[in-house]
Amino acid sequence: MVAETRGLLAVRLRPRRPALLVAVAVLAVMGLAAVLAPSLTPLDPVATDTSATSLPPGSAGHPLGTDLLGRDLLARMLYGARTSLLVGLAAAAVTVGLGMLVGGLAAIAPRWLDGLIARIADVLLALPLLVIVLALAAVAGPSMGLVIAAIALTSWMPVALIVRAELRTRRRRLYVRAAYALGLSRWQVLWRHLLPGALPPVASVAAFEVGHAILTESTLSFLGLGIPPNRPSWGNLLTEAQSHLLTGEWYTVAIPAAAVVATIIAVNVIAGAIAGPEEGRTW
Repeated sequence: MVAETRGLLAVRLRPRRPALLVAVAVLAVMGLAAVLAPSLTPLDPVATDTSATSLPPGSAGHPLGTDLLGRDLLARMLYGARTSLLVGLAAAAVTVGLGMLVGGLAAIAPRWLDGLIARIADVLLALPLLVIVLALAAVAGPSMGLVIAAIALTSWMPVALIVRAELRTRRRRLYVRAAYALGLSRWQVLWRHLLPGALPPVASVAAFEVGHAILTESTLSFLGLGIPPNRPSWGNLLTEAQSHLLTGEWYTVAIPAAAVVATIIAVNVIAGAIAGPEEGRTW
């Protein structure tokens, strides 16, 4: 039996799907671990200890081991989760907000402005992320704000095009014409009647954007263009671990990589459920 939740989001989920329950549990654990990082470990994620370098997982006082500088990997993973998850949520929020604003404007704007916005979106879709990041980094330098801005500037276009298509379809319906007949302005119709109906597809895109932002942060930090090295993030952990691939310290790569992969898979499973599971499909 399918439990349905209707309203602004009109999200339909299958609460008994094992994959969905596992995905929610994974994200809940990740979020709680990030929030409770100071309570889960007393160690400073950036403090070095030359007497405890390159310890393997399971070492006394260091459950996940240490790196070449003696920094505790559990502490770095927990505090790194704070950075990576924050970037994912913030970048997704900015991306979706900007995309909905631009897409809504295009849907109610005159035809020439609608066409101009669509062409700008097409041009930006063709620009590689790395070019924009290099341009921003040359001006502001690597930072969390740079990562969020770069992701938003290169990711709002699909959201805008989805919103534009949804609203262009809905604005011909009778209840929208009735709203205009009652004297509502274009912006009032947009916020009260059009955008709420476009939220279901946008909600699924927003969930995917969280995973995309986390992966992008990891990639940019790995290239030295993201989070500054003095701030733990999963991407920075992978950057620091790349020199360990041939030294036998596999855990310095495997642990942060596993966290990134598990988070992205969990987000994608939830996004698929929000988008609306197919009838009869089971996980």
